[in-house]
Amino acid sequence: MMFTTKKKKIKTYLEQKEESDYSTFDLLLYDYLDGSLKETLVSIGIKKPDIYIDWPDDYKCIGIRGRYNEYFLELQIYPDEFSISFDTDEPDDDTTYPLESKEQLYKLLSSTIKSL
Repeated sequence: MMFTTKKKKIKTYLEQKEESDYSTFDLLLYDYLDGSLKETLVSIGIKKPDIYIDWPDDYKCIGIRGRYNEYFLELQIYPDEFSISFDTDEPDDDTTYPLESKEQLYKLLSSTIKSL
């Protein structure tokens, strides 16, 4: 079990739940597995999104790094909230929001980058 890949761990985690019980976070994990998360980020305007998953025993996080024009993006998505930070150098100052839906996340991310 030590050498189980993160994608396999995520797939197992999702398979243990009923689809009707998927949270917004679970749906985003599913989108990560099938590639649509990356596609959506690119369609919003994020260049070369790098998606990484933190999956230790005590917490779960979808981390995303990318670029928008001269800005660096850092997006952290947790089961009940997400944070966005942009900066031309080091995106440290993030703003945290409750995670309500995929649409809410994408809309907020899109409106945030359009305001830069």
